[in-house]
Amino acid sequence: MPRSVSALVCAAALTLGTAAAATPTPRVAAAPRVHVVYPGQTLAMIAKRYNVTVDALCKANGITPRSAIRPKQRLMLPARDGDVVPASLDKPVLDDPKSKSGKADKADKADKGQRGKREAADDKPAKGKKGAVLSLQSYTGSWRGQVYKNGKVTDAARTGIEKVLAAWRTGQHQPINDRLIRMLVRVSAHFGGKPIRVVSGFRPYSPNQYTPHSRHNSGHAVDFSIPGVKNSELRDYCRTLANVGCGYYPNSSFVHLDVRETSAHWVDFSGPGQAPRYADAQGRDPGAEGEREEPAAGAGDGSNDDEQTFEPDAI
Repeated sequence: MPRSVSALVCAAALTLGTAAAATPTPRVAAAPRVHVVYPGQTLAMIAKRYNVTVDALCKANGITPRSAIRPKQRLMLPARDGDVVPASLDKPVLDDPKSKSGKADKADKADKGQRGKREAADDKPAKGKKGAVLSLQSYTGSWRGQVYKNGKVTDAARTGIEKVLAAWRTGQHQPINDRLIRMLVRVSAHFGGKPIRVVSGFRPYSPNQYTPHSRHNSGHAVDFSIPGVKNSELRDYCRTLANVGCGYYPNSSFVHLDVRETSAHWVDFSGPGQAPRYADAQGRDPGAEGEREEPAAGAGDGSNDDEQTFEPDAI
């Protein structure tokens, strides 16, 4: 080989080697990370914990920022900046009955079926006299009576309950959801038929309310307590009910309960009249001056923006 050609070949090889050395090797993302949701967590909490954005977390799971999440749900965590996601992981896997994702889809359907059975069981009238009698007290009135006839909520019960759960500021009424009534019966029966003290039931929509999607506005939610029963005990029992929202307010006088399609639980450290202050990823109070976490869509109901407080003997 002539010396000139040999020199050119060596120079080209040296140039390529230098360019290759100068080009950083991209980090290939490892197998997808998975987070298992625990009670009270929100998308914002999870995103903050892993230093990713809510939008990226939603994109990785094919959901929106307003999607509700539930305890034990598995969420795929998005790749961090600088990671290169393999082509096989860059797109969501379509449901395929023959693939693992298909099996997961079947498992999810089975889980929904089980939740449906639990909801149906919760909706059945509780056995025994105490389970069919409900006693309610509030500033707008009180009612005690038989709730069911032939397994259905009676018109008299609806009228009486609607009166007690009326807006305490204005007295305005709203039909109360039948399943919410059944949940109240079950809660009362579980605690020996004790009267339920209603703090807030129906609330007309107000542009100043903290939570625009509050179920209080449609007669699907109630804030309450039971004299002689700790709110933490009420919280623990309400969390066993199927397809409900349960809010625990350590600095207030009630527990929130609503009916919905998928269960959601949260903790709000705000006091009466304060803006919501949801627990952080470790379940701690972020502090009045700290960054406020937003609940998953449809989770918190901003119950403290309309709380009334009173002593049981003042009813």
